[in-house]
Amino acid sequence: SPLPVLVHGGPGRAAGDEELGGARGVLHHMQRTAVQASPDLLTAITGRWTTGAARRESGVHPFRKSLADLRIGDAITSAPRTVSLADIDHFAEFTGDTFYAHTDPEAAARNPLFGGIVAHGYLVVSLAAGLFVDPAPGPVLANFGVDGLRFLTPVKAGDTIEVALTVKQITPRGGADYGEVRWDAVVTNQEGRPVATYDVLTLVAKTWPA
Repeated sequence: SPLPVLVHGGPGRAAGDEELGGARGVLHHMQRTAVQASPDLLTAITGRWTTGAARRESGVHPFRKSLADLRIGDAITSAPRTVSLADIDHFAEFTGDTFYAHTDPEAAARNPLFGGIVAHGYLVVSLAAGLFVDPAPGPVLANFGVDGLRFLTPVKAGDTIEVALTVKQITPRGGADYGEVRWDAVVTNQEGRPVATYDVLTLVAKTWPA
């Protein structure tokens, strides 16, 4: 592949770090080289699940699998849940988050983004956790974070949500009896539109008694 933006040095140029020649130019160019492939091939190359790649729903909740048994692409799609106005009111009162879009119908109706009362984004994420979490003791030891959380579509009272959870990346920890698992989470509404996307980060035991 040619180096498309190679800057040729001249007298005094190299000292100013402007000259790109030889191995330096090749390495600089390689840092900016994209890999184009299907989602399945990208997943195989990178060892990280790519959106659009195959998901495997075996009927066994992936939270029941140890690190040794989990595979990239293992997945579960949750049961649906309808979000009620009572859910929104309770969350506002319980947390103290009484932003007008969640509590004042008239003011919320004037909001150009919402056009009425909407659920808190964190309520949606909390309900989503309740949909995919397996409550019994098992290989999943702890949730230690969430990355890249985005709220994409407002959720209103009467909307129904569900979650697609997929093993995105598996990283064993050396010297520990557990490793890190990154899960791709997509919450959708009754129309199939994404309402929230994020990565769930968990610590999972390397082995677990059968």
